[in-house]
Amino acid sequence: MFESLDVLRMAQAYATHAASRQQAISQNVANADTPGYRSRDAIPFADYWNASLDGSLADRGRLRLDENPATVAPDGNTVSVEYEMMRAVEARQQHEMALGIYSMSRDLMRASLGR
Repeated sequence: MFESLDVLRMAQAYATHAASRQQAISQNVANADTPGYRSRDAIPFADYWNASLDGSLADRGRLRLDENPATVAPDGNTVSVEYEMMRAVEARQQHEMALGIYSMSRDLMRASLGR
């Protein structure tokens, strides 16, 4: 039963992906008034997971430019603070889900050990 704990590996990757999204969101908010700044987001989790499995995930490959920005200011800035706040909530929920998976897995292991 404990030879392969893929669920824990995936939960760790999900939490790391949420942290990457939060990093991108914080950079976007910090540059909300920078002329010409293009908003960024983390790559989709499926791509992140596949890249982490085959070892091709580099630190610079975790973020990408937003292909469909919510707004484009006259100075070329594509950051919408309201949209970034919505994405921050999504990232928080993603992180909480990863922690919930960890917690449930821990409880399941404890129950199977009889503790």
